Amino acid sequence: MRIGGRRCALWVMVTALLMISGTNQTQANSFLPSAEDAKFLRGMIAAEQPSFDVPSGVTGISVPHHLLAADLIARGFWAASEGEYERIIVIGPDHFRAVESGFAIDASSHETALGPVQGDKAAAGALLANPELSEHPGIAQEHAIGALLPFIAHFFPGVPVVSMIAAVDAAPEDWAIAAQALAGVVSPDTLVVQSTDYSHFLPVGQAVTADLQTLAVIAAGEPDAVASLNQPDHMDALAAQYLQMTMQRAHFFAQAAVIANRNSRHYGGSTTDTTSYMVSVYHPNPQALSRFTYGDQQKLFIAGDLLTGRFLEPILADANALAGILNAVAQSTAGSPLVANLEGVIVDETVGNAPVGAHLMTSDTAVDVLRMLGVGAVGVANNHSHDFGTEAARETIEILRQNGIDAVPHGKIADLGALRVVALNLLEGKDPFADDLEVVCDLVVAPPIVVFVHWGTEYTNVAQRRQVDLVDQAANCGVAAVVGAHSHLASEKIELSARGLPFVYSLGNFLFDQTGDDVSGALLELRVFEQGTVALRLVPIPNLFELGRAEMR
Repeated sequence: MRIGGRRCALWVMVTALLMISGTNQTQANSFLPSAEDAKFLRGMIAAEQPSFDVPSGVTGISVPHHLLAADLIARGFWAASEGEYERIIVIGPDHFRAVESGFAIDASSHETALGPVQGDKAAAGALLANPELSEHPGIAQEHAIGALLPFIAHFFPGVPVVSMIAAVDAAPEDWAIAAQALAGVVSPDTLVVQSTDYSHFLPVGQAVTADLQTLAVIAAGEPDAVASLNQPDHMDALAAQYLQMTMQRAHFFAQAAVIANRNSRHYGGSTTDTTSYMVSVYHPNPQALSRFTYGDQQKLFIAGDLLTGRFLEPILADANALAGILNAVAQSTAGSPLVANLEGVIVDETVGNAPVGAHLMTSDTAVDVLRMLGVGAVGVANNHSHDFGTEAARETIEILRQNGIDAVPHGKIADLGALRVVALNLLEGKDPFADDLEVVCDLVVAPPIVVFVHWGTEYTNVAQRRQVDLVDQAANCGVAAVVGAHSHLASEKIELSARGLPFVYSLGNFLFDQTGDDVSGALLELRVFEQGTVALRLVPIPNLFELGRAEMR
């Protein structure tokens, strides 16, 4: 096997022919690594060694099986490299139509370019007790499995492996049967490896659109939504995606972070007939996933309501309390920049006769705290940004911008490099506001675009019909996601509109002087990849006001 840029188009074309023709799996498979490829594979593994401390406890990964993207396969296995596993389950597609219906299982032992892999006879026996699953001893000749075995041998020597491939025509009812069977062999110390290549045979522009739709489904974390996608336009194995998401949700309570998304064009291939690659990693601790940071993507977070005045003033002036708040935020962001919704007005001097409870912040405290938190931009499109008139609103923006913090008023855009954030206020107040999201369509701005909107009802965390309809308006304008603030109570999940656009109704409070069960906060992680796709992930955060108050000395 030789891999290089000039062979990329041929690599993708041959894979397409294999899938379409149903080539007999007993024939030699040129997509499998041989002993001669050991040096190449080790080189890819060494090149992808992370520069950060990899967390233990990863419960699943999704990696490509085209060795063209061997670097991304290595990235996925590095993500799980600190885990100690008693079993590995590999799930992939049947490129060769060797499975007549449903799924096939194998637990043979194998010699690979990077060492032996031990078969998991116990797991295979348990799975084959289900009459809907069949045995297929030649499964390692399927490159969805065989291409990954050397990486398993390298990273997890001695850990037993059971492999499963899904028939091309496996239906959702087959997926459910397989999920029930897998439930009997999944333990807390199991690693689930999903072997999947994504959008197939599409021009680059259409591939990006398909990847965005897939990323939205992964972000929402709803296994049943996988059935809304198309095989092979979105991926080569909907069944594998469904099983991974189902196992992670039902058995590990784990969340996904997509840590890579590339197209075969990246490796020198055609722009008209492409394959996409993604790498996902699953972990039950959302903060642990924040550590995964790579140079081929931009990572940032959007936060909810932010106020440094009122009852937060003495807390932020206390060094111990401030340190506790900063540490809690750093645990969730791992140092990535933040965008937040600034609820109020910043002034250089104290305002006389200000009402009790006014959303006022002093510039010294506000600017210093925003910098320490890593806030690079704030939305000032809300029902409090004009509480002290137009001049005070203008002064707030000026103070922030003079100190290197972008302030984004209603209908304006923050250019954050890899993406653009549009701030909108949909609530009637003393400041400008809009009736809907159609205003976004009038903006001349390069994608990807995220709408950061002030809307909804206070102390709620579930979107109403009105908000869902507004999200679908934004879908008409090429928006990648809609993110809401104002309600003070954070949503518990990323949702999909009728048109499949991901949105978060509310991020709740970021740093705000409220307590109780009817307030909470979350951050939205956005990973923007080189091809302009965006992966989303919701990260709950503690009540920073309560935390700071408890830390005061």
